[in-house]
Amino acid sequence: MNLNLTNKIALVTGASKGIGAAIALELAREGADVAICARGAKNLDQMARQLAGLGRQVVAVPANLATAEGVQSVVEATLATFGRVDILINNVGGAPGPGGFLNLDDEHWLAAWNLNLMSAVRFSRALIPGMVERKWGRVINIASTSAREPDIVVVHYNSAKAGLVALSKSLANTYAKDGVIVNCVAPGLTRTPALELSAAKRLKEQGIDIEGLTPDELVNRYYIPRRPLPVGRVGTPQDIAGMVAFLASERAGWISGSYINVDGGWVKSIY
Repeated sequence: MNLNLTNKIALVTGASKGIGAAIALELAREGADVAICARGAKNLDQMARQLAGLGRQVVAVPANLATAEGVQSVVEATLATFGRVDILINNVGGAPGPGGFLNLDDEHWLAAWNLNLMSAVRFSRALIPGMVERKWGRVINIASTSAREPDIVVVHYNSAKAGLVALSKSLANTYAKDGVIVNCVAPGLTRTPALELSAAKRLKEQGIDIEGLTPDELVNRYYIPRRPLPVGRVGTPQDIAGMVAFLASERAGWISGSYINVDGGWVKSIY
């Protein structure tokens, strides 16, 4: 399927690795020029070289996206190079701090809120007006199945992602009439570097010796017993990227305000 994203400008947050990197690569393969941002300059530079190798124009901006200043620096650099953003992918996220409700203090909650929700608020506030003016735009927010079926370990993350879902619906209802389509993708258990680190951390917190375990073994040891998946495997970043690229295209022009699970069947509810 040709999604015809040639000459589109995409901005993908948290794109140095994992799901964000896979999304950036998928959009580039479909013809989009891409701006990417994340905290890690080394990984970001490596990703920029991969994107450029596909023949795309690339802007890579290291920034702390949990801050207003970091978001603004990315917006300014992107607009200085491309002049506009057609497709905004609010992907950056994470669960800063320990697991368990009683172990989380106000700083942990605020950090999760700023990274997972306020980054999307700030990027959307900066870039939607230009989309409205041009009468075309896509905003795709990467939430989590834990917004619908909350995990008891990362309570602050669940709550922030639920806020992101509500933001997505609000923006969709506000701006669809202006040609700006907003949707929310909810990945399930996806094998990323962050998931591997999380598995190692949680196993250590349980007093389990992880010496000698491979990344696959870490993920399987911690997550699979807690999240048996009907499809029978943990997801990959590419599983998420394909859905995002489709939603960014004209072929998804009548899908607005949706919350789409990409989770191997993990969420059991119909709605």
